[in-house]
Amino acid sequence: MLAIYKKEVKSYFTTMTGYVFIAFLALVVGYVFYMINVKSSYAWIGESLQYSYVSIVFMILVPVMTMKVFADERHTKTDQMLFTAPVTVGQIVWGKYLAILTVYLVNIAIICLYPLFMADYGEIPILASYIAILGFFLMGAVYFAIGLFISSITENQIISAVVTFAVILLSFMLQYMTGIVPSKPLPTAVTLGVCVVILALLYYVLVYRSFQKAWIVSIIIAAVGIAAIVIVYLVNSSMFEGFLEQIVLHLSISYMFGYFFDTEVLDINGLVYFLSLIGLFIFLTVQSVQKRRWS
Repeated sequence: MLAIYKKEVKSYFTTMTGYVFIAFLALVVGYVFYMINVKSSYAWIGESLQYSYVSIVFMILVPVMTMKVFADERHTKTDQMLFTAPVTVGQIVWGKYLAILTVYLVNIAIICLYPLFMADYGEIPILASYIAILGFFLMGAVYFAIGLFISSITENQIISAVVTFAVILLSFMLQYMTGIVPSKPLPTAVTLGVCVVILALLYYVLVYRSFQKAWIVSIIIAAVGIAAIVIVYLVNSSMFEGFLEQIVLHLSISYMFGYFFDTEVLDINGLVYFLSLIGLFIFLTVQSVQKRRWS
């Protein structure tokens, strides 16, 4: 894994990709920091990190960083060299993912200096500022995990970039779309049932080549999920009231960044949420690459 990690880090700094990412993100965050925290004398840096311009930058930069990770190797067939190397698929995925995070950490290190600069000119909420920076790092880490997964399911870099952009954009917009989702118990239950079936199908598509009995597991997932929804609905249908709206909000990664806002106590819910998403998409990426390895 270490060799893959070093190779990937080197690739970002022997081309313009890593430098462009660091410079562009530093420029945008620095500008917003100057306008909000310096010029407007606002002490908490989280106000800058949650600004919409910063979220839009992620929509542009994440696809640029992740579109080649697996898609290019799949297109040029160089991924076969990795598959024959004495490393597991998990080590390949983690090596590439940690390399991206290493580039991202350069920007995080720069941002970590901002509260220290402001501390020379007055009292600022140091702990709350660094909790917000931690949340910002985790939010970006989730976006990169999503981009990594999407890159692993296509050999076209353009498709990988466009789909990653669309997913991040949708995630950003979901927090403003709660008014269009069903709020009544029955439509909510039906929608959840459809989502369970889709997840079961997704599991089958990702693992059926490496696991011959994947169809059995998929059926079990769908059956158990739908049975649970029916039972809960029959016992207490009011539990579904507004439940889908909460799910939509929790699918908005930028909205969940709010767990790290203006607080001096680290919210475990937010930490678990982001780490769970990272783990989920790394797992999906491993399954996707594993499927291609055996195809």
